[in-house]
Amino acid sequence: MLESKSIGKYEVLEEVGRGGFAVVYKAHDTKMEREIALKIIGGVFVQEPAVIESFQRESRIAADLRHPNIVSIHDFGEADGALYLAMTLIGAGRTLSDLLAEQGPLSLEQALSILTPLADALDYIHRRDPPLTHRDVKPGNVLLEGEGADLWTVLTDFGLTRSLKASTKLTESSTILGTPAYMAPEQCQSKRWGEITPLTDVYSLGVVAYEMLSGHVPFGGQVMAVIHAHAYEPPPSPLKFAPDLGDDLSAVLSRALAKPPAERHSSAGALVKALQQTMAARTATKQQEATLEQLEAKARELLNAGDWLKALDCCTQMMRLDPDRPATLDMLTEAKEGLDRERAEAVRLRRLEEIYAEGVRLLKDGKWKQAVSALKEAVEGNPNFRDAQEHLAQARDELQRAEWYNEAIVHGEAKRWSEACRIWVKVLRGRMDYRDGYGALRLLDATEGLLGQRDMLAETLDQTREALAHYDALAVAVENDDWARAVELGERLLQLSPDLDHAQAWLTRARGMIEKQAVLRERLIIWEKDGKEMMLVPGGKFICGDEAKEISLPEFWIDRTPVTNVEYARFVAALGREPPQHWEGNIPSKTIADHPVVYVSWRDAAAYAEWAGKQLPTEEQWEKAARGTDGRKYPWGDQEPTSDLCNFDLNEGSTTFVGKYSPQGDSPYGCVDMAGNVWEWTSSDYDLSAKVLRGGGWNNGKRYIRSARRNYYLAPDSEYNNVGFRCVSLQRTTQ
Repeated sequence: MLESKSIGKYEVLEEVGRGGFAVVYKAHDTKMEREIALKIIGGVFVQEPAVIESFQRESRIAADLRHPNIVSIHDFGEADGALYLAMTLIGAGRTLSDLLAEQGPLSLEQALSILTPLADALDYIHRRDPPLTHRDVKPGNVLLEGEGADLWTVLTDFGLTRSLKASTKLTESSTILGTPAYMAPEQCQSKRWGEITPLTDVYSLGVVAYEMLSGHVPFGGQVMAVIHAHAYEPPPSPLKFAPDLGDDLSAVLSRALAKPPAERHSSAGALVKALQQTMAARTATKQQEATLEQLEAKARELLNAGDWLKALDCCTQMMRLDPDRPATLDMLTEAKEGLDRERAEAVRLRRLEEIYAEGVRLLKDGKWKQAVSALKEAVEGNPNFRDAQEHLAQARDELQRAEWYNEAIVHGEAKRWSEACRIWVKVLRGRMDYRDGYGALRLLDATEGLLGQRDMLAETLDQTREALAHYDALAVAVENDDWARAVELGERLLQLSPDLDHAQAWLTRARGMIEKQAVLRERLIIWEKDGKEMMLVPGGKFICGDEAKEISLPEFWIDRTPVTNVEYARFVAALGREPPQHWEGNIPSKTIADHPVVYVSWRDAAAYAEWAGKQLPTEEQWEKAARGTDGRKYPWGDQEPTSDLCNFDLNEGSTTFVGKYSPQGDSPYGCVDMAGNVWEWTSSDYDLSAKVLRGGGWNNGKRYIRSARRNYYLAPDSEYNNVGFRCVSLQRTTQ
């Protein structure tokens, strides 16, 4: 464009920038002896009088502008067929375009350091009277000098677009004035969006901000396509190019790029202020998050230390900052619960202190029993009370001594001198002055009485020895269920010592068992096929079920015990059946030989019954055999079950040998283990797919072992470690 090395008083040094219609040179002002930026605008259209006139007018206006962020115009003119502007030289001519090319998207803070002075410069020209517009705000028209806090931002090219617009040649050639990527809708389609106003520059500044933050302009591609997009298409969200930009920034940029000018920010400064507010909000959010994290860490530390009140204060501060933070509510709850526990503990300790003080008072008042109760409660609640253990020991000693004292008095009055002497010695041990020496006097009385009994004791010694021998023999007979021997020994023992309560009770029990065994022998048979004892259940009515219905059954015989492992082994061997899963091979271990067989299905049980010539009981037959005719709750009566009556509630941890709880746990017909140990299969259907079981297992609670309980059922193929069976027959012998 420039053929000569000088224009007027300006000596051209080097080119520093080039655009569509102009070239910028670094030049030397030979009169002012300074370096300046010289912009040369060339082309045939600059010869048009209208262009020259407009250029001069706009240059005068630009030269009149005084703003630190607007390039200063020193001179303008025409030379060698070109128009020129002499301006302040800004650094090396580095532009915002260069910075974006080097770094890509900028941070919001970095972008604001450039946008803020730009907006201030634009607001300055927009406030002129009449208002001025730049019309070509873009990164290439933003000069930068310095770095960081010393960065100087300068806006250039005021009025150039308006000057060139006066060219008829440009109009006739449809040449685009301005930069399409940054043009406002009204620059692209004024008929639709109206005339150019300061809000036109706000739009262009919004595009610049969009590019600085996302790394892209909203619309790219062919020139006419870009112009059409600015005029008619909504701008894409900047999140498309920078997903981490955030909805808050996206909203600000979208407003700046609104098609209708009235919907944009009211000024360039308003746009920058919106960006600044966004950054301030983010900074506040980060600061709040940092504060919350510090408070959360402190609260956790306090919670771990059990400082509930301070932790609660931290949590309250967190709630004020962010009531929706999940960790806050959890820690607040923990702190409140801890504080409640601490307060409850304080109340408890105060109460214990009162009880302790009361115990000490009672001890001083000689109220030993009440003192022991109070001091024991205090010590158990808080062992750290001073002298508490000593006071409690003293109270217990005094209480025990008082009880011995009363006991010794009773023995003395009953002339049981030996017992009286023995207890008086305990009363007076270490306290010969107990009760002002009264105890010592009573000990002397008892000693004299004991000496008087010596001869009488010698006479009865032999009789006592014989009674003791009979007593021991009677205990052995009862333990071995030898009831005839027990009757014989009991009658002789009562002749020797009529006051022995145990002997009388054992004798009564032995006589009853002899009578019961006689009855049972009449009702017991040995089944030929499997050798099992079977008990007769007479025909007639009985009370059945929880509904207490009265039903009638014919006479039948039922196995006295559940089928044991050793009995089931004979069946397995006879038919070659598959043994239960817990056996060692085809035989059970010796430890469980006499236990009920388990892990047998209903089909296994039915097969055994068929082999033995019997059948599985109906649930009605089973219940009558278990509870008799009086509607009792359990086989032995209505007494609640204990570990002496049956195997239930895991008290043995597994099955036990059959008959362990006989005779005390027997049914009215002499059947054993009809409560607990194992559930027993019946032939009754619960529904089409399940069979009823009765009796409860070793691992079930007492509500499951009631004789009327029926709501336990399993599929016929089920096998469990608490399920067995027993059989019945309607005939006395195998047919």
